[in-house]
Amino acid sequence: MENLLNIKNLIFYLVLYSFVFSCNQSVELKEISITKEYQSSEPNLYTSINGDTYLSFISTSDTSDLSKLYFSKLELNNLKWDTPSLINSSTDWFVNWADFPRITTNNKKGISVHFLEKSSSETYSYDIKVMNSKDEGDSWNNPMKLHNDNTKTEHGFVSTVNYNNNFLSTYLDGRQNELAKENKNLKPQMTLRATSYNIDGVILMDKLIDNKVCDCCQTDIALTSDNSPITVYRDRSNNETRDIYYSYYKNSKWSTPLPVFNDNWIIGGCPVNGPAISTFNNSSSLIWYTEIDGESKIKIAFTDDITKGFDDPILINANNPLGRVDIEMINENSSIISYMDYINDKAYLKLQKIDRYTDINKSVIIDEISNTRSSGFPKINIIDNDKTIVSWTDSSNKLYVKTILFNNSYFD
Repeated sequence: MENLLNIKNLIFYLVLYSFVFSCNQSVELKEISITKEYQSSEPNLYTSINGDTYLSFISTSDTSDLSKLYFSKLELNNLKWDTPSLINSSTDWFVNWADFPRITTNNKKGISVHFLEKSSSETYSYDIKVMNSKDEGDSWNNPMKLHNDNTKTEHGFVSTVNYNNNFLSTYLDGRQNELAKENKNLKPQMTLRATSYNIDGVILMDKLIDNKVCDCCQTDIALTSDNSPITVYRDRSNNETRDIYYSYYKNSKWSTPLPVFNDNWIIGGCPVNGPAISTFNNSSSLIWYTEIDGESKIKIAFTDDITKGFDDPILINANNPLGRVDIEMINENSSIISYMDYINDKAYLKLQKIDRYTDINKSVIIDEISNTRSSGFPKINIIDNDKTIVSWTDSSNKLYVKTILFNNSYFD
C-alpha cells in the first residue's frame, strides 16, 4: 500500500511539473536568462524600497582559485537581467555553499554588499568584509571589516536590512572561541551580534544579541512598518537543543531572545538549515526546518505584534523535506514559501502559498534540484506585487545560477 501511495504521489507531481512547464509556461513560469560565459553559484535576491530587484552571485573557475562577486539588476519589462557588473574579486575569499554574499540598498543610490575573506591559513578563520557604493554600483569603496575584533575565528551568515537609510546586519561571530582562552568569564562558543553602519562605512552600533547560538545556520532579518528590526536564528542550549529563536530591536536595545516555538530538537551538530522571516506592514511570518523523532518537518508561524511572540506554528504538508527554506509575505495573512522536498528519492524545489486562517496550502514544483551542497540555498523575492522570482544553483552540468519568474495567480 505504501509503495502504491508513493507511485501515486510521483505521478501527481510529474503531471503537475509537466503541466506547468509546457501548457502554462508562458503564463506561470518564465526563465530569466543570465550569462553563461562563466560558472555562477551562491545566488541571492534583493528588492529595494523602490522596487528594483538585484541578483548577486559568485563566479569561480575549475582552473583557478580566483573568485569574483557580481551583481545584476532585473529589467522587468524585458524579463532579463542586465549585464552582470563585477564588484570585487580575490583568491583569499572563503566561498561557502550555505554562507553567501547579500546585497542591500538604502533609500537613495547606495548599495552595500558583504563577502567572507580568509584571515589566516586555518580552514575556519575568516572575516566579514563589506563594500559600499554611493552610485548604484558604478564604483565601490575599499572593503571594511564589519566586526571590531581581530580574532582568527569564524564570522559569517550575515543578514542585512535597510534601517533608517543605513544598514543593520546580524551575523554569527566566533570571537569568544579565542578570547575565552584568556578571559575566564567568557565561554568558547558562537555568538550572535548586530552591527549597523552608514554608506560611508562608519559603524553606528555594535551589540551582542545572544552569547550562545548554533555554529553554522543562516540568520535572517526583516523590518516592520513601525521600524522594528527582527532577527531570527537557530539557538543552541547547553543540552544541544537547537530551536529557532528571535529578537527585535526597540528603544536602542535588542530584546531578550525567545523561542519561536519549542520543537525541542536535540542534535549534536549544526544542521546548516537556518530560518527565514518576512514582514508585511506590522505582521511577520517565519519559516523553519526541524526534526522531531527523526522525522523532518517544515513549520511556519505568524504574528501581528512581534513584542507578543508568534502564534502556534502551521505544519507544512511536505512529503519528506530537506529544508533550505525562504519566505515572502504577500499580505498580512498569507506568505509564499520555498523549500526543497524529497519525492521518491529525488529532490525538488517547491513553492507553496500558506494562509494563516484558511486551509489554503497549495504547492507547485519549480524544478528538480540536486540534493547536494552544490545547489545551495534557493531564494525568492516578490516583485511587481503579484510575481515571485526564484533563484538557485543548477549543478546538472556546470554550476549555473537559474532564475524563474512565477505568477502568483496560480495559487488563486
